This record gives sequence, structure tokens and C-alpha cells, in this order.
Amino acid sequence: MENVLNLVRKYCEPKKVSSTKGGEYHSPCPGCGGTDRFHVWPEQNEGNGSWWCRQCGRGGDNIQFLREFEGLGYREACERLDISPRAVDTSYTPLKPQMQRTERKQTWKPDPASPPPSEVWLRKAATFSIWAFENLMNMDPDEGIKGWLARRGIDEFVIKHFGIGWNPGKGGKDLFRPRESWGLPTEFKEDLKKKLWIPMGLIIPMLSDDVPPKVHRIRFRREKDDPRYYVLPGSSMDCLVEALPGARAYVVVESELDAMMIFFAAKKARLPVGVVALGNASRKPEAKTARLLRDVPVILNALDYDKAGRNQNEWWAENFPRTIRWPVPVGKDPGEAFQKGINIGKWVKAGLPKGWFL
Repeated sequence: MENVLNLVRKYCEPKKVSSTKGGEYHSPCPGCGGTDRFHVWPEQNEGNGSWWCRQCGRGGDNIQFLREFEGLGYREACERLDISPRAVDTSYTPLKPQMQRTERKQTWKPDPASPPPSEVWLRKAATFSIWAFENLMNMDPDEGIKGWLARRGIDEFVIKHFGIGWNPGKGGKDLFRPRESWGLPTEFKEDLKKKLWIPMGLIIPMLSDDVPPKVHRIRFRREKDDPRYYVLPGSSMDCLVEALPGARAYVVVESELDAMMIFFAAKKARLPVGVVALGNASRKPEAKTARLLRDVPVILNALDYDKAGRNQNEWWAENFPRTIRWPVPVGKDPGEAFQKGINIGKWVKAGLPKGWFL
């Protein structure tokens, strides 16, 4: 019986990229080409192996490989592999080889949720966020930062829903305010009171579940200089979570902007999906978000397609066994994929069980 890896080697020599859990190999897809979009896990599926292409979305075992790429029927593929065919050849449903269905003993414990910001901070944050939102809304839709947002799938509907804004500063310079005016404790540097830094840039707020919602975090994306991202002191550090009632799956990403874009794409496609933004690849969900993720049947791990994102695959599989690794088919992250013409709604739908849409 031939393993998937041996079948692939008739087309090209896959490159080994990981040794954990029997290894992972990348290669061009026998169907759609590329360089490393075709993933193989030779030890999965009881040693028959599993495969998946992140471009064309196809996947399966050694039988399905022969059906997809060599045009064999089900029984022909079984004969080729010296496997006894099942009594009924059921219609093909792509396997999700990264899905770990066996529950494991949990050793990781999430951090508790952040306490809400102080009332003084909440009032200041509300006033500042409204001002920043109006600044952004008054910009030309095709120019500057507003045009950049639109090219990443963040249109005015998304801006309005999440209250995204823009801080132009004053006279082309960042703002500085007394920390005490935001309800923050006094801090000193060389016997001088430290000021609260409010840099120029894009304002990415995180809103609470209250009615009406309150601003619990303000993150800045600066156009230049380090740090590129900065969280205003006093903010909650919980994950950004957004979902419609009845969400049955969550897409986990790094960037809050990507999460906001995916939420609206899934909403437009009428998918029962929510989003979770971690802030970076290595961050873990706090207790409230962890409880939410453990209650859904599917989690799509869409962390960036880079080394940092890949390094978290095993952690997510071990701690959230219903996780499927679901990177974007092109680009590093969902925002880049949108820019390259990927239909984000279709990409999300392809990662969900087909039975949900029958």
C-alpha cells in the first residue's frame, strides 16, 4: 500500500518542514502548481497519510489523491493501493487533516479576563474615539489611510460598526496628556511626571458587549517608526471577539483589522461564524474567550502564514482539539489575500463542514 507521500514523490520531491507528529511536507500541488501550497502529513490517517492544498482547497487521503490527480474511480484507487473497498462509495468530503478530534488532557490554563477600565478612562476613551472616528469619516474614501483600509476590505460599513478612527495629532505631532486626566496612576521619570503618549495614527478600538457598547481598548497603528502598534495604557487586554447570535465556528487571526474584515465578509455570505483577534501569533486567549472557543464545533486557525504563525499550530491542536489550520491561499494574512483578489467569504466557507450548507 502506498502512502500519500510516496504518491506525491512521483510528481516532485516534497520538502520536509516539520518533524512533529510524523512530519509535515510541502510541495507544489499536482493540480494547481505553486511552490509550497501542497501540504502532506504522511503518518496521519493510520499511516495512509493526509494531504491538503491551501490554494485549490482540495484534500484527503491516498485514495482521494488517486481520484483527484490520476482520474481513478473509487474501486480502481482501492485496487491500486491494495485496499478493500467499502461496501458503499460515499460522495467525497475533503478531509481536514489538521483537525484533532481526540480530546487530550489540558495542561494550559488561560489567564483571567482583564478587569474593565476605570470610569474616568472610559469617559475619556469615548470622547477621544468619537473625535477620531469623525476624523476618519471625513477623509476622502480613496486617499490616504482610508484608501489603504478599503484595499484591505475595510469599507465604511466596517469602520462604522467598529468605530475605527484617525488621530492626526496636533501640528503634525503626537499628543501628550497628563496620565491622571485619564484616571491612570502617576508615574515619574527622573523626578518628572510622565505624560500619557497618544500617538498619531489609525485608531482601532475594542468595544464591550454593553448596550450601548463602551470602548475598552484603544490600539494605535502608526504609519511609521517603531513601535508600529501601541496599546493605550489602561486598556483591557482581552481578545477582540465579534460574532452574530448562533455562531457555530470561529476564525482565529492575529490582526484586529483582519478580524473585522472577516466578520463582515462572513456576515455578507450568511455564514454562522464569529472572529477572534489575538493581537499576535504567540498570544493565547484569556478565560472568557477560551470558554467560548471550547463550546463551538469548529475553529479555523488563520494565523499568519509565516514562521510565527506555523509555530503555534501544535499548541492550538493540543489545547483546542477542534481546530483546523486554515491559512489564506495567497499572501501572508487575510488582508493581503483580499488585496490579491481572494473572496474571503468563500475562503471561510470552504473550511466549514459541507453538511452545514445542505
